[in-house]
Amino acid sequence: MQNKKSKIFHSDPRTKLYILLICALVISFSTSIYYECGLVMLILCFGVLNKKMRYSFGMAMLYVLLVSVSIMGALYLSGTPRLMLSAFTDFIGKMFPCIMAGGILVGTTQVSEFMAAMNCMKMPKNIVIPMTVMIRYIPMIREDWGYIKDSIKMRDVAPSLSGVLVHPGRTIECVYVPLVISASKVADELSAAAVTRGIETDKKRTCLEEIHFNFFDAVCAIVFTMYLLGTILA
Repeated sequence: MQNKKSKIFHSDPRTKLYILLICALVISFSTSIYYECGLVMLILCFGVLNKKMRYSFGMAMLYVLLVSVSIMGALYLSGTPRLMLSAFTDFIGKMFPCIMAGGILVGTTQVSEFMAAMNCMKMPKNIVIPMTVMIRYIPMIREDWGYIKDSIKMRDVAPSLSGVLVHPGRTIECVYVPLVISASKVADELSAAAVTRGIETDKKRTCLEEIHFNFFDAVCAIVFTMYLLGTILA
């Protein structure tokens, strides 16, 4: 079991799911981009406290870039290009807080910890099992993506927009086909591993991690709830 001092700011998986739900509700009720910016700043603070500084700051800078592109397009474009850019940036901006919060959930939650939290909530297995596999699936695909990028450098193929435009056929052959095959293989392996570990058993599961709410969870839940109420009442 990990030292409690190193987990002072380690939030409960249920708190992360609650914050993800709050993000979706805030985006639904928000009437201005300022509410989205404030929500991204709150998620940034939450990610820093959960020791995801690099990811949180990177996503925040990406959001700033997205907002800047939207503002520049509104100032210097007109007609159809302006409408297309505005629709694209608005769509991505609406999803961005949920994507950012979901990344923190996946990056800071162990599979066993997540399953223990779901069992404490008495969630049905047809919900717990897909969500558990998803949490384990994303990091493995990210790892395989890194291996593919390293291997295709020897063939002078870049997995980027410029690579698709310059060498579309080679990029699809060397990047996306191996990624799809790897994703299918990972899904089969995870399913077999989950069944082997007794994921479908009806008996109560045990976990080495301590799953409980703490003061940090309460503060985060209250802050995000107040932000949601402020968005609705504004």
